[in-house]
Amino acid sequence: MTTDIESSWDDVRADFERWEGKIPHMYLDTKGLVTVGVGKMLPNVAAAQELDFVRRADGSAASADEIAIDFNAVSAQVKGKLAATYKKYASLDLTDEAIGALLKAVVEGFEEDLAQSFAGYDGYPLPVKKALLDMVYNLGLDGLLKFKKMKASVEAGDWTTAAAQCHRNGPSDERNDWTRELFLAAAG
Repeated sequence: MTTDIESSWDDVRADFERWEGKIPHMYLDTKGLVTVGVGKMLPNVAAAQELDFVRRADGSAASADEIAIDFNAVSAQVKGKLAATYKKYASLDLTDEAIGALLKAVVEGFEEDLAQSFAGYDGYPLPVKKALLDMVYNLGLDGLLKFKKMKASVEAGDWTTAAAQCHRNGPSDERNDWTRELFLAAAG
């Protein structure tokens, strides 16, 4: 992880929790995908079984079979409900520590992706890095790279044009405005 993101980790984590929420149990996102923690999509049972779920009743480690039961029970529900709605279909949770470690690992991976995909990434101002992290977390790397005009603007250090090109379909206007303001903050 680059030094400025690492040194701002508490703020970065708070930003993601603000936009993605922090849910300890599995739930369905708006697309009907099983998700947990700070908006971490779990593509299948095996991905869920890699995480350190604990039994809500007593805090003891969950077995692979218990994790599969929760995953399947949640995935069978109707999508588009509040995350809290799915709690009754799951008996397992991630601890705050496990959620934080998972988020940090995901962000570190995205930082590596951004450094490889955006020329000069390590030298970008912190607000730009935070904006790009928000976008890549929300869209995935392939989705972010579809923003070709924004990418070219970012690589040219034209933060104002990047701000004008960063609007996504799906996230709230408030989240899109926040991301735009991060680019504008870098413009000075």
